[in-house]
Formats: sequence, C-alpha cells, structure tokens
Amino acid sequence: MTNPNALPSADKALNTDAYFRLYQGALRIKDPSARLAACYIILLAGRLGLRLQEIQHLREEWIDWRRGEIKIPSYDPCGCKRCWLTARDIWGRRGLSELQDKGEWDGDIKWRDLNADARDTVVEKASYCRPESLEDILYSERWEPKYDRSARTVPFGWSERITACLITFFDHNDCLQHQRYSVSRLITKAAENANGVDPDELSPHPLRATGLTFLADISVDPKMLCDLAGWQDIQTAARYLRESGRITSHKVYSLLGKEDEAPPVVPSEPEYQYPVVMNPVPFEGEPFAPITPDGIRFDRDVRLARHHEQRDTPIRLVHPREASLPYNYAGFPDVDDLSYDPRKHDLPGHLDWDSDRVQFDKGEPVTTATTIADLEDPHRVDPSEHALPEEYRAETVDTRLSDYLDEDHDSDRLAATTFTGAAVFTAGTVWSRLGREWDQYWMAGGGAVPDGKRLAKGTTAYIMLVVWPLAVNLAFLFQ
Repeated sequence: MTNPNALPSADKALNTDAYFRLYQGALRIKDPSARLAACYIILLAGRLGLRLQEIQHLREEWIDWRRGEIKIPSYDPCGCKRCWLTARDIWGRRGLSELQDKGEWDGDIKWRDLNADARDTVVEKASYCRPESLEDILYSERWEPKYDRSARTVPFGWSERITACLITFFDHNDCLQHQRYSVSRLITKAAENANGVDPDELSPHPLRATGLTFLADISVDPKMLCDLAGWQDIQTAARYLRESGRITSHKVYSLLGKEDEAPPVVPSEPEYQYPVVMNPVPFEGEPFAPITPDGIRFDRDVRLARHHEQRDTPIRLVHPREASLPYNYAGFPDVDDLSYDPRKHDLPGHLDWDSDRVQFDKGEPVTTATTIADLEDPHRVDPSEHALPEEYRAETVDTRLSDYLDEDHDSDRLAATTFTGAAVFTAGTVWSRLGREWDQYWMAGGGAVPDGKRLAKGTTAYIMLVVWPLAVNLAFLFQ
C-alpha cells in the first residue's frame, strides 16, 4: 500500500554537499556542449525544481530577463517527439475510456499499464482513436505543462550562476533538443564523475526532488512552495516543509520565548550554505563565468542589457524543438495516416494565423512581445518595462504625449500650450490656496475691514497667484 505521506523521489534527493559534488562532476564532462547541457539541467532541476519536460521546452521566449524570471506558459505549440507521445497517451486514454464505458474493456485497467499489443488493440477498436483526433490534441494542447498551476513564474535572477548559465546556453541553443534518455545519460555521467554520488539512484525526477527540497528550505509557507513547484495540491508542499523542519523549529522557539535564539528559517549565509547557486566565484572547467575576468557579474545590469536586446527581437510563435513523429511506437498511426503541419497549430495568445499581429520570418510565424506568457496575458505587462533603464516613467509619458502634438505649431505656441497645461493641472491647488488667503486676509476678524498690513499681503497674493500667471499665458497665446 502506498504511504499517503510519502514524497515521490524525495528520499533520493541530494543534500547540499552531494549536489555540489554532482555539479563538479558535470564540469568534468569533456565535450563542451554536453558539459554546458549538463550544467543547465542540473541547475534548472536541482535548484529551480523544473520538471524534465519544462527543461526540454524552456526557450528564451519564456524568460523575462528584466525581472529575472522564467514564465512557464500555459501553452506553447510544439511538434517534438515528446509532445507527439504525450498526445498519443491522451488519445489512447480517451479511447480506452470509451471502451470501458461500453463495457468492452476492464474498467480497472490504466493506459499506462497496457503492453504494446493491447495499446494497438485499443486504438483499433475505439471509434475515438482516429488520426484526426490525435492531430486535434497535438495542434491544440501540445505543449502544455503538467497541471494548470504548473503554468507559473520561477524567479532565477537571485543567482548569478544560473543567470550566466541561461545566457550562455541560449547564446548557442534555441532550446534543449535532448530526449529523456539523453538527459538521463548526462546526469549519470555527471554522477559517475562525482565522488560519493550513486549514478543508479539519480535521474531527472530525483534531481527535481533535490530542487524542491532546496526550495522547501528557503520557503516560508506552503503556498509559496506550491507556487514555485507548480503543484495542484498544497498538501504536497506542506509535507516537503515538514521534512525540512525549519519553520516548525522556528515556531517552537518563538512560542517558548526564545525567538532570538531560533535557528533561521532561511540560512543566514546562503553563499556558504548553497555555494553552487549563491557563490558566483567561477569553478574550474565551467562553461561560463558568473564573474568574468574583468569583474563583470551576471547580475541585474547584465539581465537588463539582455532584456533590451530581447524586446527588439520578434518572438517565434511555434516552438523550435525539432519535429519528430514516433511512427514505430505502439498505438501510433502509420506514416500514411498521419503527418505534421506546423501551420495547423493553435497559436498562443489566441492569435489567428491571419492576424495583423502575426508576421513571418523565413516562413516561421513571429510576433512582438517580451515572453510567450506576456503574449497570453498582455494586461499584466508594466508599460514602464519598455523604457530604457535610465529613463523615468514621467519622462517616458512626456515623450509619448509629445507624439500627439500638432507639428505645425510653432515653438512659441507649443511653449504656451505646455505652460497652459501646467496652469490647468495646478488649478485645483491655486484655488485651494486662494481659499486659504481669503479666510486668512480678507475674512479675519469676523469680516471687519482689514488693516493695512493684511490688505497688502492679500493683494500681493492675488497678483502673484492669479493676475501674473494669467497675463503670461495670454501674452504667449496672442503675441
């Protein structure tokens, strides 16, 4: 019987020391591209807690460099082998459910439990399992994250090493083209190069559990951890936090009046506790440098520079992973029955292929946006994010408003218009001040005739606040 409190693969999660040694093992991989891919996988799974398919489908169009966030979208059209196999499994499960509803198949059987012959039989017997249905699934649902809540934001800008890794990786790759077995081989190779790490106990799933354990150690509540991990059930996050024990210890110390002596929930010296991601000193053999020899750190300034490069580059609307149909897999249609046409994909952001927002670059559909997630929900994009770092929002707004002014106006009229606008903008303030002046200088003493001193002050205030601004505006407008 399965333990309801068990955490899948959590018992195989690496502690901080073992994770450090695994990363060092990745740096001993001889092939430079394989070494970079291994570092990329180990950092994203082992510290950000990304799932394998999320790592495989991560592309630069998911990354908001300005905010230092990976924004996993709810949909990103893709025709890679993994997406076709996932679509086939959805297709097969629906066909099996149809047969079970008709009483033609054992109701307790799951699609994943069927062997190759049984899967072929289901596809042959179920009326739902037509090639057109499989195409519909792929073109409208692939790629999607595992759960609805798995479409999420994962911050990474807190680590200069992860930032350097992402920038370097996407300088050379559109995405990770590796299949699952290739990813597993890289992890195994890194473990073989590491001292004290058992290669047989390590795979993408335990590596993600390592990342989730790390996130549990730095999270302050189950909701935060659940959002970072992309889980449906918050109880899973609660169990990870219970395993961590940091929050529980802090609460006990606090309840007993020893809060000042409580061990910190988040380590007070993270650069020593988590050296791989928090200490940016480069390692020997690392395919990137979190701090370059001339002292440049992969921090916010570098991310901002990358952001301004990215925002001027149209983003691709179809995923760049290589399209591949697994014709030789059980239950999959034959080559004569099914082919792939990327133009049949639904586009993210509910765009139509003939929309004026869709352009074509070398035959590929592209559009203007910062990330795929922003394309899905453009109302969440802060307009100030499109300004240069040295600009203030007010200056940006002034620049935009000036675009609407009539260019035929001469400079004097433009100056007068601007000055008048400022006067109108401050009319409320002027009126309020006049009210105070009226009460203070003219109505003081129960409305009695003001003395010479109060009369002089009131007259001066009236001239400065009303007469002089009005005269200047009229002079500019009618000269």
